[in-house]
Amino acid sequence: MARVTPIFRKALFLLTFFGLVWHSTNAVGQGVVSMPLYLYASPTTEQYMKTNGQSYDRIVKRWRPYLIKYADEAKKITRAQLLAGLPTGVLILPTAIALDSEERSAIESFAASGGSLLGSGAVATRDSQGKDTGLAFLERTFRVRTHGFYPASDDSFFMPFGDGPVTWPIPAARRMPIANSKDSILRISSANGAAVVMDWSRTKQTSPHDVMAFDETSNSRVAYFSMPDNAWPSNKDANLVLDATLAWLRREPQAYKAAWPNGYTAAHLIEMDTEDQFHSAPNFAKDLESEGFKGTFYCLTSEAARYPAIVRDLIARGHEIGYHADVHYGFRGDPAGEQELRIRFMKQQMQAILGERLAEATGFRAPTESYDRSTETLLRKHGVLHHAADESAHEDRLPFFSLSEPGLGPDQALVVLPRTQYDDVSYKALKFTPEQVLATLYYDLDLFVRSGAFGLLSVHSQNYVTGGLMLRTMRDYMRKVASYRKQLWVARGDEITAWWRQRERVQVDQQWARNALHIRLQASQAVSGLSVFITLPSKNAAIRILPEKGAPAPHVRVIDDFRSALVFDRLEAGSAQVTLTFN
Repeated sequence: MARVTPIFRKALFLLTFFGLVWHSTNAVGQGVVSMPLYLYASPTTEQYMKTNGQSYDRIVKRWRPYLIKYADEAKKITRAQLLAGLPTGVLILPTAIALDSEERSAIESFAASGGSLLGSGAVATRDSQGKDTGLAFLERTFRVRTHGFYPASDDSFFMPFGDGPVTWPIPAARRMPIANSKDSILRISSANGAAVVMDWSRTKQTSPHDVMAFDETSNSRVAYFSMPDNAWPSNKDANLVLDATLAWLRREPQAYKAAWPNGYTAAHLIEMDTEDQFHSAPNFAKDLESEGFKGTFYCLTSEAARYPAIVRDLIARGHEIGYHADVHYGFRGDPAGEQELRIRFMKQQMQAILGERLAEATGFRAPTESYDRSTETLLRKHGVLHHAADESAHEDRLPFFSLSEPGLGPDQALVVLPRTQYDDVSYKALKFTPEQVLATLYYDLDLFVRSGAFGLLSVHSQNYVTGGLMLRTMRDYMRKVASYRKQLWVARGDEITAWWRQRERVQVDQQWARNALHIRLQASQAVSGLSVFITLPSKNAAIRILPEKGAPAPHVRVIDDFRSALVFDRLEAGSAQVTLTFN
């Protein structure tokens, strides 16, 4: 039998492969040939795991059912095919712990020639003999730095960054359980982080703490999960992250409705539970105003009745006045009739203060965060439009619509604003010093801005008096918040609520065809400030909007190297289309 040379083998593979994918369908549109996907189950890793009593097949098998939807665009490749060279595409390296020198060289050559890489776990940290080779190959290939391992824990969650190029289908900081954190999960840092691992309550971790990263250098894109494939379950949310990651690696532009208006990437509500020591509220307002911010004051109405001039002054200065109930007792579990009497009474007390401006009081925050379905239903019945809830109210770090009345649409349902940061009650319970409080506030602010998330910071009036814990920290914190002015929307609770309802009115669809991205917007009512984020097919690509008769005229705002936003000052009700090309 004639010897098959490497050159002939490569040519045969190319012909065979292109015969399979030439007529394929792009994930976001018709008639475009997508970059192929190569799943590489390294025999070197398989042997290493077998020697150590583990099954590599159990790790790789999650990919096989997932890749079925890509049909002939996805192909499992052998070591010989990898070494022979592959056409430009995406090479998937699932938990490829052990790689020999030839495999490593072939992977580097593939990336250098324009191929994209997706890796997971401790890639190439062992050689063909199973010896530890360190992290240099992993760090160089995926452009990350490593900082040791996360400790094994049963309280670990993968939390993706919202609206990110490789995670955008999942809301910001959704708690996605990690099924097996006993495997080694590397702490990484990168210029382009995409997710973190945190505990359920999202407490401060030792930085850096990224668990997913992506990058583009020259003509190659890479994405990396620092946990092995069997560390997180194969479910809808995980698959959506993989979908977005592969689309980005394949350079397929994506258009999606952003969480926040006007090109902002995160939002922040800074509020005061105004109860005991009510007279300190103006001090809090002054510190907000020092950086041009407005906040929300949820007022205990039995205390507000003692300081009506302060309440009227706060609303005159542009702050929002909301309810913190009549007295400082929770609602959860009380009969609906008793709850309704309290709600009626707090409104009567506020009516005596605000008079005809009572309609402006549309927010609520339950004392001790104690409420139930009856509370939410009754609040809406009596004209309340949003309530600030506890950190367990939702798995996402974003506002959401109450499910207490499932039949209601977004224009009627109560908007829930979950508290997403520690409050001063927590800090006092932990016996934090002002320095510890400030460090935690800074850390969490940095994180939720990176995450595209919603930050809700609650401060209590009794801790804003002379010598109070928060009075000694908030001025510095306000300056830190102001440093994010271009990215962070600092708004009142009623403004965030109004936006969240507007956002829900719009549906964004897309199609990628003839090297253009066609975006169709459907709005049930007019919307102001809508942002549609666009992932770019190459780093810093410029967007060109092709004029279409009667189409809205958005302006383009660059978000970062990999995303831009189309910002619509006003989008009228009905259907509209925008077509983009990229330079």
